[in-house]
Amino acid sequence: MSAVSAEHHYGHAAKRHYGDAIYLQDGGRLPNADYHFGFAVECALKSLLLRFTAATMAPKKQGKPPAKAPWVPDPATGKVSHEYGHLPWVAADVGLLTHGRSAARMSAALGSLAAFDSWSVDQRYLDGTSVAEADVLQRRTVAQEILALHEQALITGRLQ
Repeated sequence: MSAVSAEHHYGHAAKRHYGDAIYLQDGGRLPNADYHFGFAVECALKSLLLRFTAATMAPKKQGKPPAKAPWVPDPATGKVSHEYGHLPWVAADVGLLTHGRSAARMSAALGSLAAFDSWSVDQRYLDGTSVAEADVLQRRTVAQEILALHEQALITGRLQ
């Protein structure tokens, strides 16, 4: 039996977190919905990075376990040039996903990631009072678009 790839796991985790976020938002649980929208986007982007760029989950050093987050090796040294942990990421990092005119829709969606500039994985430790409904709605829209692009990329085998 072959092992399931990290990009597969990230893709399915994106859908699961998005579904949970919708459920939580519909139930008025905005802080947790917001948290899951962020993870949905993060997972979808990691899946895309692993499928369409030089990002890898390979061990960073020979004989060590696989990496815990996607990383891109420096072509000259093979060492880590960048690691993709939690959002927010700088736009230049996810710009790796866009190539030429065919990636116009992806570029537009990635430009919307600014909605997550104030999002943090550390929200899980906060009381939730700083989460605004308008931010959650905006993040839901961005998450929906990123997940739709992820699904389209799985179907067509390319980013558009």
